[in-house]
Amino acid sequence: MQQFAIGQRWLSDTETELGLGIVIDVDERSVSILFPKSDETRVYAKNNAPLSRIVFNVNDELQDQEGSTWKVESFEERFGVIRYHAVRTLDNGELERKTLNETRIGAQIQLSKPLDRLLASQVDIKAWYDLRIEALQMQANMHTNPLRGLLGARVGLIPHQLYIAHEVGKRFAPRVLLADEVGLGKTIEAGLIIHQQLKTSRAERVLILVPDSLQYQWMIEMRRRFNLNFSIFDLTRTAAMRENDPDLNPFQTEQYIIASIDLMIDHDDLREQALAAGFDLLVVDEAHHLMWNEEEGGNDRYDLIEEFAEQTAGVLLLTATPEQLGVESHFARLRLLDPQRFSNLDTFLDEEDKYKETAKIAEVLLSDAQLNEQHLVVLDHLLGHRIQDVPEQRYQAIQELLDRHGTGRILFRNTREAIQGFPGRDCQPVALAAPENWSKNGKLREQMWPEEAQIDGSWMQTDPRVTWLMETLRKALKHKKVLLIARSGPVVEALENVLRLHAGIRTAMFHEGMSLLERDQAAAYFAEDVNGAQILLCSEIGSEGRNFQFASDLILFDLPSNPDVLEQRIGRLDRIGQENRIQIHVPYLLGTAQERMFRWYNEALNIFNQISPTAQTLQENFIAELKGHLLADLGSSFDELLQAVTVQRQALEKELQEGRDRLLEYNSCRPVVAQNIVNALDNYDDNSTLPMFIKQFMSSTNIDFDEQSNGTVIIKPTDQMQVQGISLDEDGMTATFYRDQAQIREDANYLTLEHPFVESIMEMIRTQSFGSTNVALLKSNAIKPGTVLIEIWFKIDVVAPKALNVLASVPSQLIRVLLSENGQDLSQKIDAHILKPHLKHLDGNSCRQIVKARREVIEARYTQALDIAKVHLPKLQEQAKINYSKQWQYEIDRLVYLKQFNPSIRQDEIDRLQKLQKEGLERLDHLSLTPEAIQILVAVKP
Repeated sequence: MQQFAIGQRWLSDTETELGLGIVIDVDERSVSILFPKSDETRVYAKNNAPLSRIVFNVNDELQDQEGSTWKVESFEERFGVIRYHAVRTLDNGELERKTLNETRIGAQIQLSKPLDRLLASQVDIKAWYDLRIEALQMQANMHTNPLRGLLGARVGLIPHQLYIAHEVGKRFAPRVLLADEVGLGKTIEAGLIIHQQLKTSRAERVLILVPDSLQYQWMIEMRRRFNLNFSIFDLTRTAAMRENDPDLNPFQTEQYIIASIDLMIDHDDLREQALAAGFDLLVVDEAHHLMWNEEEGGNDRYDLIEEFAEQTAGVLLLTATPEQLGVESHFARLRLLDPQRFSNLDTFLDEEDKYKETAKIAEVLLSDAQLNEQHLVVLDHLLGHRIQDVPEQRYQAIQELLDRHGTGRILFRNTREAIQGFPGRDCQPVALAAPENWSKNGKLREQMWPEEAQIDGSWMQTDPRVTWLMETLRKALKHKKVLLIARSGPVVEALENVLRLHAGIRTAMFHEGMSLLERDQAAAYFAEDVNGAQILLCSEIGSEGRNFQFASDLILFDLPSNPDVLEQRIGRLDRIGQENRIQIHVPYLLGTAQERMFRWYNEALNIFNQISPTAQTLQENFIAELKGHLLADLGSSFDELLQAVTVQRQALEKELQEGRDRLLEYNSCRPVVAQNIVNALDNYDDNSTLPMFIKQFMSSTNIDFDEQSNGTVIIKPTDQMQVQGISLDEDGMTATFYRDQAQIREDANYLTLEHPFVESIMEMIRTQSFGSTNVALLKSNAIKPGTVLIEIWFKIDVVAPKALNVLASVPSQLIRVLLSENGQDLSQKIDAHILKPHLKHLDGNSCRQIVKARREVIEARYTQALDIAKVHLPKLQEQAKINYSKQWQYEIDRLVYLKQFNPSIRQDEIDRLQKLQKEGLERLDHLSLTPEAIQILVAVKP
């Protein structure tokens, strides 16, 4: 175990950008390190801390905290802390000597490890050196890529989702309402935003609060699509943690947490602990359940979220029905996001009335209709200047209206009508005669789902739905992929057993009793075209978090009691990417509660034929009457109820349609910008060099890499692996590099530069000595045999908080210097890719002899290369500051200007941007060089 003492200086092996740290606290199990330059503190377990002790040797150079450079003459250790006796030459030529405790050393540090390793004859193979350079280049490109955070998600290139994610994810502390209609992917949008916020270090701790039934769905969605391992915190888990340590705050033990809203409401102590733990980003699903009115205030859910929103910088609220439950509740949700902007309901209503004029003229601009004089006058009033009716000025006017007016910066709502691309859906009802023993009285559960009580499966002998299912799969749907959803796992298992053993049908199951791996395998088997399962039988969790757009036939073996759950079921197929009309097969038993429930959904709510944004509200409004009719056949009064609800539904739908805000919809997906993002991602996918890089890395480090005919690869560790510290399980992984394949094969990891496995490789290369030295033969007729060339790569570093992303503004993050043995600078004359084909690996013994024989030349040229690289720093620093200032100033100026017209621009957002701009510019004053790799080339005849 490493020995720690307060005052010692250590470097993080995994986060060298933090600078030089100092031990501030040590106990039996942990050590706390303060990194002054980045103003961050880390706590490590003593027995496996990824830290390196920094000790300077005689003649090494170090910097004090004032930035002065000193050369070590001698040093001594006292109580574990080193004192350096150092000297420097003053401007007048005199020597100044000083004794420095290591506590007084500056936080910036330059490492010369590649040279030290080379001179110690620790020479890597050529393949490793090449991989290191390629990895450094890929990492540098990633820092400057505007799509960072969007590249690694297992999602289709759907414009409106990517637009919202890019628009919101790049903000600091975003506070928005995601209100797309059902089936348009709000969860994906939220996941993309979370992923981008985390990858760009704008957030580090995330709390997702959802209803109980959605916890598992969110966990799976975050893991499968974004490789984010959220932990579900329920009462059992938190109680177990506190039982072991009563003083423990469970919410401080994880970075990414999913919890139930009801858990927080029912347990004040857990709510207080969650609030005390502090999070950077809060995500709330089903936000339409947050009710509020001006007289009575909020319900318990609203009050809970208001408390969290006040203490959390970033807030995402998700709802498919932003205004459905009344304008007061809609206003209240906006109030959660920005209480200063939305402080008064009457003022909000007045602004909404005025905004209707803006929305109307925007609709004209978005259409092909010509602008008349009245339109031009209105636009002059709204914009403050007159426009001409030409495409360019119409487009510019739309952009100005979007920025200046309404709630566009905090409210995003896409509709199916605006997005389009949905083939539609048809209901295929199947009326079956009820068996004599079917319960038509008693509890609703006994009438609707009696099979759940017969765990021995005896119900299958008399239930006509079973016979119908077998016949339908063997005949009408014989050549189709079919998804079946039922309420419970035991029902699914019983049906699967009958279909597989008695009907000879290829089946797969998906239910809560299976492990995640088993579910992935079942979904993959169902996705196979030729030899895959014909039918996937799912319990209710099959309606959560999985999408099967390649199938278009859905069998609802039973009906849920909640229209939202029914829509979730249908939404597994009726989503973006579906190419065929959805056929919804609904078997039900005549004269039973099943028939009446079907009629309610079909006739009153019209939920089988289209998305029904009013369904949940209508059912809540009529729940008492509905329950009475489900429990018993009350005759014609049921028809009257259906007719009354139908009339109310149609009126609500008309009101919603008339209230469509096309300007808001356009702002939620600006087509040109959205398509540019799609094109950029598509181009990135097509030109990725990652597959070849990973293949070469696996080959050179003795990791199994087996390419399959179906577009996947199998990666497995071996006993001969030559690297440590990469994220690869003992069982290995199935993976793919292709987005389309990843959409179908959810059991396969989607490998990108943002996948944890690839990130672990890059991190290992960056923080370890892998490939940092090489000696090779250079076949050339132009260079005298025996001549030595020295190639050295330096990386630009700056100690700064990750969230500032200052490196993205540096024009070149890598500096390559190529010198001849007599000191001629060949860096610009001979490019690295020109040399590569002419290089040949050299055996280890020959490498050592060359290094030993040319040691003095290598050291001299290294010093020269460092001086040459330093010459580049002032110019790079100047350009970086210009880039950084422009990047932030553009957004600052834009928001300052817009704030004159749009009160939804928050002053604290502008202040924060100005503060971050200033801090980043200060950090760029301290660019430094880190030597990353050194290669010795010995010329030989071809």
